[in-house]
This record gives sequence, C-alpha cells and structure tokens, in this order.
Amino acid sequence: MVLKQKFLSQLHSEYYHNNNRLEIFLIIIFAIITLIGILNHVMWRDELNGWLIARDSYSFIHFFENIKYEGHPVIWYAFLWFLNQITANPIAMQFFHWLIAVTTISIFILFSPFTKTQKALFTFGYLPIYEYSLISRNYGIGILSIFVFCACFNTRHKSYLPLGFILAIMANTNAYCLLISLGLGFTLTIEYLFSHYFQYEIKPNKYNFITASLIFLLGIFLSVFMLLPPSDSTLQGGASQWFFYFDFHRLTQTITRVWRSYILVIIPSDSKPLDLFIFSFFSLGLFGFSILMLIKKPIALLFYLVGSLEILAFTYAKFLGSQRHYGHLYIILIASLWIGSYYANSKLIVNFLNSLSNQLSKTIYYWTNFVHHHKKSFLLFILWLQVIAGIVAFSRDLITPYSSSKVTAEFIQHNDLAEHFIMGSEDFTIAPISGYLNQKIYYPETQKLGSYVLFNNERNIVEDTDIINQMSQIIANENKDILLIMNREFLGSSPELRIQFIEKFTQSFIYNEKYYLYLVKSSS
Repeated sequence: MVLKQKFLSQLHSEYYHNNNRLEIFLIIIFAIITLIGILNHVMWRDELNGWLIARDSYSFIHFFENIKYEGHPVIWYAFLWFLNQITANPIAMQFFHWLIAVTTISIFILFSPFTKTQKALFTFGYLPIYEYSLISRNYGIGILSIFVFCACFNTRHKSYLPLGFILAIMANTNAYCLLISLGLGFTLTIEYLFSHYFQYEIKPNKYNFITASLIFLLGIFLSVFMLLPPSDSTLQGGASQWFFYFDFHRLTQTITRVWRSYILVIIPSDSKPLDLFIFSFFSLGLFGFSILMLIKKPIALLFYLVGSLEILAFTYAKFLGSQRHYGHLYIILIASLWIGSYYANSKLIVNFLNSLSNQLSKTIYYWTNFVHHHKKSFLLFILWLQVIAGIVAFSRDLITPYSSSKVTAEFIQHNDLAEHFIMGSEDFTIAPISGYLNQKIYYPETQKLGSYVLFNNERNIVEDTDIINQMSQIIANENKDILLIMNREFLGSSPELRIQFIEKFTQSFIYNEKYYLYLVKSSS
C-alpha cells in the first residue's frame, strides 16, 4: 500500500511537472512568434497618433487635453507618455505592447481551467496572436485586465478589494472593457446580494464590499469623464451621433457581430441584406448554444448575457466596429467559461424553466443534453477557426505591410528629402509618416505644422486647388521647395508651380495609407 501511494504520488508529480513544462514551452513559443511579428509590423495611424500626442504635447496638461479627442480612457496613453520620457522611438511602444501580450497569454495558460489543447488553440487564435499582440492599441491591456480578473476571481471569498481595483483599471482601458467591467461588477453585486438564494458562501462583510464598489465607481467616473468628447470633437460623430431608431438592416448587421467574433473564416457582407438575414440566424444559434453551455452556472451565465448584450447594444447605437472591437464578444465567452469553472453545477435555472410548462421542460431537457454532449466539440470548432484566421492574418502581415508609412519615411530619409518643407494630405493618414520620421509635417487641413491629428472643428477637408494655393503661398513666403506627400494621386496643377512626381508606395493593407511623393518648386 505504501509503495502504491508513493508510485501514485510520483506519477502525479511527474504529470504536473510535464504539464508545467508544456505550458512554459507554449508561452515561450508565443513570445518568440509575436516578437518576430511585432518587429515586422508597420504601425498605422491608430497606433502612432496616440504616440505622437504623447511625444509632441508641450505639457502634461496639454497632453491630457489632447487625448480627450481620442475617444478612449487614460491608462494606455499614460503609459505612452511615460515611455516618451525615456525615448521618442515608437518601437518602445511596440515592445511594451508585446510584453502586455505575453503577460496576458501567460496568465491565461497558467491559470485558466481549459485543457492543454484548448489553451494552445486559443493562444494562437486570431485575437491573441495578431489583433491584440501585433497592433499596439489599448485593447491588449484591456484583455490583460479581464484575464487578471478571472485569475483572481476566487479572492472575493476573502476580500472584494482586489477585484474592485482590477475592475477600476479595466474600465479605464477602452470603451468595450468599460462595458465588460460594468457587466462583471453587476454580476458580483447580484451574487453578493442574493448569495443565500444561489447558495454561495460570502465571507467579506458589507463594508469590504462597499469599499470595493466605491473604488470601482471612481474608476467608472474617470473612464466616462475621458470618454465624453469635447464639444468640438468630430470623432465618430462626437457626442451627438447615436443611432436610437429602429432599422432592420442595422439590427442584422449588429446581430451578425456574434458570428464575426466567433467564426472568422466566413464573413457575411454588411452590404448584402440577404447574407445578413441568414447569418443573423446563425449568430442567434451560436448565442443560444453558448447560453445552454452556461445554463448550469447561473452567475457565469448572468455575466455572459449582460456583457454580450451591452456590447451588442453599443454596436447598434454607436459604432459597428471591426474585429478588434466586436472581438470582445468572443473574449466574453472565454471569460464566462473561465468564471463558470469556479462554481459547481446548479439546477436553479433549469428547475425554474421546468416549472413554467411541461412542454418547455421537455424542450429544455433535450437541448441541454444536446449541448452537454457537444460543447467540447463546439468550443474546439470555434478555437480551430480562430487559429486558421490567426495564421492567415499573421502571415499576411509578414508579407504585406500594414501601412506604407515606414517605407515612405525610409525613402524620404535615404534620399535626403526630409530637408525640404514637407506637406502632407490627408492629415490623419500622413501622421504615421511623421511618427517614423520623428519630424513635424505641414497639414493643409489645419494649415500648420503638426504630427498628431485631433478630430475637431479646426480641420477642414481640402481639395487639390486648396493644396495648390497653400503651396504657392508657402513657396512665396518661405522661399523653399516643398516635398508633397499625398495618400492618393495628386491631380492639381498651376502655372506658378512645377510639380514633379518622385515615387509611389502602394503596397499596404490599409487602403488609404498608400503614398505618392512629389517635389514642388516655383516655376519662375
């Protein structure tokens, strides 16, 4: 018996040792692959504009005022400001974002309840390997906060303070994580207030819970304060452009965001009503299957429903978004399954539904059993599709530059063109070139030298004739030749100016970050 116990103990120790080695190996592989990817990745305007605000704001107060036009909370920009006190090289931002991505996936691999196969597939899925690692935005730090919350979820048995701090931080990463933090906060509140009904043991006293809630509320207040745009903001319509009336086409667009978030390899077209109608049913099927996966975990299901519906409501009312935005629906599913692992199965919801009608009881019994027998296959199916999408996106980024800004800036530097007076239009597409050049550029939209772009009333859309007039004035006043950078072919002409085409750079994933260079001189 003693020998048997020793053998089992040794077997158990070897299993966990090998399991830990596999997890560490997985983290190292992820770190190496994403480091290669992020060093190859060419940053675009949404990455570099925030960096330029941190770099070129003349004071911290000015910086704080400028980021109000970005439409995001403060945390990511605070890190960018700190990094700029060390170096003006934007590679620092990329390296910092890589560290965030590696930390995020390390927490997921080491602390999540998923199987080794599920962990590996999630790790190399589209969002972790590409969207939230290679592209340096505030979304990566938001996902980190969600996973830290999930890993620390059980601390609520001793104190709610750690979760209160995490939720406050989460709320200040981006608007989507603000909504998710509200969903998590609401879920914790319901669990605390009705713990006896759910038969969960809650040890912290009400003062502990109230203190944690106040910390979270303070975080919400700061986030909302930063998200409320200035009165002259024109970003995404500013504070006024909300969609509050019913439109069936927009509704189907919104519902299909569930499909687009979970299933990335077949994407319905937003411009084809029939596609949207069909994929809306598929999306509702995915949503319903996910609900039944969590039906025996009432608290996790509550978060899944509240978090998902919040994101969908925001998508309908404000911004349809892209993968990095509605991808949070997929993250909510993963977080809900993670949180659900902390709870034993409960028949609370099933018994309630059974009590409503005999027919409903039979239907629920059938579909619950169906989901129970297929939930692992369902999750693996989604994870594999995410991996396929991740491989495609990551490989594409290695082959096709995300933006032509870097190669354009290198051409300008290598050919000593930076010595000229540089003008660029359209301003927000030219901003990444300013970032790579580490030099301000004259923007005809604002008629002044600048680097970052603020979407406010100072900007005016310019035509070729406006650019011609401004160049003529600059050449007359400054007596300098102009290097004109356009994100399209320049068709303007003037008898007073000699406009010579130099080069074009059109290999770019972002359609309007392709550039055309012209040398402009006085014809006299």
